[in-house]
Amino acid sequence: MLDRQLAEELGFIINVKASGDYKVLNVIDEELVGRRLVEGDFSLYLDPRYFSGERVYETQLRDLLLNNSIINLVGKRSVDVALRMGFGAKDAVRVIDGVSFLIIYKFIDNY
Repeated sequence: MLDRQLAEELGFIINVKASGDYKVLNVIDEELVGRRLVEGDFSLYLDPRYFSGERVYETQLRDLLLNNSIINLVGKRSVDVALRMGFGAKDAVRVIDGVSFLIIYKFIDNY
């Protein structure tokens, strides 16, 4: 468990991946980049090549969460920020090898 002072100094790594008309904001707690998660036969590498990007802190992350409609969050700290802001639900959070994951889709147009 991270102590409070260390957690306040750590940031989040963010990047935007575009595909066609869609942009996806990826957010990962910076201390998780490069970690391999293993749960049973499942293995997931949090590849620094995919999760490279800009380092931001909570205030900036909050603005990004408000202004993006498709968001992938990896890590307890980033997921907690989104949940505190009312995005997603605790039931939607998945945990793999102790790491929280949440995907948010905010539909803003009529479909």
